[in-house]
Formats: sequence, structure tokens, C-alpha cells
Amino acid sequence: MDRAAIGIVIAGVAGVLISTYLTVAHYAGASLACVSADFVDCDAVTSSSYSLVPFTDIPIALAGMLWSAASAAGGALALWRDPPWLRPAHVAWAGAAVLYALYLINAEIAVIGRICEWCTALHVLIGATLFLALARMR
Repeated sequence: MDRAAIGIVIAGVAGVLISTYLTVAHYAGASLACVSADFVDCDAVTSSSYSLVPFTDIPIALAGMLWSAASAAGGALALWRDPPWLRPAHVAWAGAAVLYALYLINAEIAVIGRICEWCTALHVLIGATLFLALARMR
């Protein structure tokens, strides 16, 4: 049993759930269930221009939902067949997401001056996916 692939599936499903919540809240115009402290303010982060796909009105959480679903599907494929192209593809997929997450983390801290708990949870899941994908490479 490939534990790393199972972990990728779990991280992907968790990412879908978090991203779905953020996307639904965006379209509903609802405040997020989040601790509001000096540095933690989900509403400030998710209402900033950085919360949208550049040059659109589409919430970045929707892209996170699609990324997480594809990642989970890749993990499920690994458990079923594990084609030779999948391992390097998953590393590249997760690596690209980590780079974008770092961009968003920089925007949260350096530009907005606040962080979002939900966004941070998703960033951690993306980092875990990269770690697990790298573990599958050996």
C-alpha cells in the first residue's frame, strides 16, 4: 500500500473541502468562520485583489478547488495503476502550486498585512502534497 499516495488523496480531499467553503463564502458574500485578531483576518485577505484570479472576478479558491481535486485524482490514480509519468507530473504539479502559494503568502504578509487561517491550511496541504509527491519519487 502506497502511504504517500493515500496522503495525497487525503490532502486533496481536504483541500477541496476548504476551497469549496472559501468559494461558496465568496459568492454568498459571507464572512468566514475565522479568528479575528490583529494579524489574523480572513475577511481582509479574501476580499483583497489577491483573492481573485488575475484580471478576473473568479475567486482564487475556485482554482484551489480544481487543483486539489486534480491532485486527489492523481493520488487515486497512483493507488490504482501508477503510470510511470505520474510521479514526476505530481512533483511538478505540487511544485508549481507551492510557488504560487509562496506568492500568496507574501501578498498576505507583506502587502495585506494579515493572514487567513483557511488559506494557511490550504497552503500547508499544498506543501504536504509536494513532500508526499517527492517521497513517491524515491
